[in-house]
Amino acid sequence: MKITARTLSGQICDVQIEGPVFKKITAHKEDILDLPWIAPGLVDIQINGFAGIDFNRPLVSDEAWYHATQQLYASGCTGFLIALITNREEGYRELLTGLTARIKRDPRNCLGFHMEGPWLNPDPGYRGAHRAEWMVNPDINLLRKWRESVGNFLKLITLAPEIDSEAAERVISEGRKQGIQFFLGHSAAMDDILTRTIAAGAAGWTHLGNAVPATVPKFENVIFHALAQSRLLASLIPDGLHLPPHVFRVLARILNGAEPSRLLLTTDAMAGAATERPGTCTLGEVEVDVGADGSARLFGSKRLAGSTLTPFAGVFLAEHMSGLFLEDVWEAFSVRPASLLQFKHGLIEGNPADFCLLSPEKTPYLLATYHRGKCVYEAP
Repeated sequence: MKITARTLSGQICDVQIEGPVFKKITAHKEDILDLPWIAPGLVDIQINGFAGIDFNRPLVSDEAWYHATQQLYASGCTGFLIALITNREEGYRELLTGLTARIKRDPRNCLGFHMEGPWLNPDPGYRGAHRAEWMVNPDINLLRKWRESVGNFLKLITLAPEIDSEAAERVISEGRKQGIQFFLGHSAAMDDILTRTIAAGAAGWTHLGNAVPATVPKFENVIFHALAQSRLLASLIPDGLHLPPHVFRVLARILNGAEPSRLLLTTDAMAGAATERPGTCTLGEVEVDVGADGSARLFGSKRLAGSTLTPFAGVFLAEHMSGLFLEDVWEAFSVRPASLLQFKHGLIEGNPADFCLLSPEKTPYLLATYHRGKCVYEAP
């Protein structure tokens, strides 16, 4: 199969696909006006649920799995991590066992798991929508149990090292040997603890600027300390709710201005994403109210509980709020997170043929999504 399309940098290319990979990519010599854009498939490292399906509750059917993953394909997402929030050990065991068996049978676009908890800071200012009573200190034995359950599908863990910094460093050290990435998040880590955690192998910060107390010291706060760490990646949620647009603009520009760029984008989507709103849905054990503005908040509270953002909408909201080039924000939502997870990704010969075709019109419009060389979504 051959596709002629324009990359986000403006170059017209002939893309030859053979089986599941890009066989040959060459510059097209003639200018053609009416061409689709081509871009790598989006990769979201934090999906709690999608399209009415809550991954933090046991799935009821194969149809539910198909529906959620298909709706992610329909949002240009060719790779995602299931994010499991803070839970009891037996709750994790049930979810991991069921989901791992399903992924092995029919992986579709799922790359594995992001464990966001239970090693988080239980302080009300940092815990977000997580249940504080289920939070525990980092535990190398629990890490080993997770690995026994899911094997190499365990890709990313978010933790707050300050709750037990020595235990956190031991967990990170062992996990890194197994190819697991570690982010800080829901955390008050600064100064020496932050530096030591990075030295132990932590690579980034989960949804920087969120799960932070509303009032913090002017200079001594986790946002500035994280930004000051030159090697630390950081994910941002570009929904205009988790971070006001002006804050998103500042953080995205600082992170993307690093060499190399430290910017990652994620939706932190939950079951209310890609559904009718307003309404109610769940995030694990808690009930969530989805507002007309798209916000997802704990029922009866102003506290955000994930987002209803979809990946395709998110990348263009990020472009609009940040003022960065579309090519830059798309990379932060595709090639860079895939590289973090050690997956080959991008429009390069020999890479898996995971990509999107977009309308060149001003209104963003997804024409098709391809996964491993096969069309998995086509616009009606």
